[in-house]
Amino acid sequence: MKKRVIPSILLRGGTNISLSQQFSPWRTIGALVQQLRLHVRRECDELLIINTDLAGSSCFSCSQRLLSLVRQEVDIPIAYAGGISSAEDAASCINAGFDKVYITSAFIDNGSVVSAISSVIGSQSTGVCLPYRRSISSGAPLLWDFRTNELRKDLPLLEVLRNAVASGAGEMLLYNVDRDGCLQGLDVSLLKLLQTSGISVPVLMAGGAGTSEHVSSVLISPAVQGVVAGSIFALTQETPSTIRSHCESMGIAMRRP
Repeated sequence: MKKRVIPSILLRGGTNISLSQQFSPWRTIGALVQQLRLHVRRECDELLIINTDLAGSSCFSCSQRLLSLVRQEVDIPIAYAGGISSAEDAASCINAGFDKVYITSAFIDNGSVVSAISSVIGSQSTGVCLPYRRSISSGAPLLWDFRTNELRKDLPLLEVLRNAVASGAGEMLLYNVDRDGCLQGLDVSLLKLLQTSGISVPVLMAGGAGTSEHVSSVLISPAVQGVVAGSIFALTQETPSTIRSHCESMGIAMRRP
């Protein structure tokens, strides 16, 4: 399977684009249309829009203005995350033109929601995003709950990952909260865990990408099919094209030539 580089766009306060470090503090860096056009020019494989106003919420709201802005500006696959808690929410996104949705809080509360969503829109359009941090005491990766801003010590990441796939998720996004926006490198220590997990669906990693080398360090593993990143494209000279070229020089087959 060819590997992917996926820019993420964090929406905050309507159509403003923000950056964060460990999901706090936030700073506005531009507007949605400007960012969409930039990523298209830079030949990204696909995009992920994360509505941070609704992250951790069970209240879904995806305005027609937002949808029309997105679909007018891009003709590449685009996914949406933020506040989706039902098959109806997911279907409205797909019907409006998004190719995939990601859920987090709704899955933590009720694992069966993944089955309900995938039965309506298909597993190929159903993703689950798992934010995680490592336990200070054990170093084990544990699920992070945005709503309470604390670790779920009863939910080891690998266990949750397997449950999500068994429930019908067609793609998994593992998001390291500690590394978010820090540009210091992705969590390569997670690779061994993934390689022995037996997970059969594509796994994406996010949190910490600051150079092309950071991206290739995880994409070289057969257990990882893509990297999601935001700050690298706003704060460095790297683009999806430069990252793709570097990865190809390392012998990594990339989706877009």
